[in-house]
Amino acid sequence: MPNITFRIEGIRAERYSFEQLPQLAVNMNIVLGKVEKSGQVYTTSFLIKLEYQPPVASIEVKGTAYVTPLNEEEKKELEKGAATGQPPPQLLASIYSYVLPLVALLTREVGLPPPVPLPIPPQQPEKQPTAPGYF
Repeated sequence: MPNITFRIEGIRAERYSFEQLPQLAVNMNIVLGKVEKSGQVYTTSFLIKLEYQPPVASIEVKGTAYVTPLNEEEKKELEKGAATGQPPPQLLASIYSYVLPLVALLTREVGLPPPVPLPIPPQQPEKQPTAPGYF
């Protein structure tokens, strides 16, 4: 796994309406810039946008990811991403996992549900009544 560092360059969270809604849908888009090489470090810009339906709010997080490969295989994968314009999937996953807690905090601060559903605890199977007898 390469070394990846992040710089957040802009955060915007705005709520347009505070009326109670029976149903609210959230759409999260991740836009990545082209992977560029600068010395031994590869960079890519990113923009994460959350939009709600009906349009009651929008949230944006803009930043840059800096990737330093640790071995030749990682370097080749980043070179391929730079040539094709498609960043490696692990880079996308790293950006998502870095920004998601920040986005969850922003949604809480403006009073909206987070972009991912909360985990549902597993249901206990119903116990079947046992017939009298030996086991």
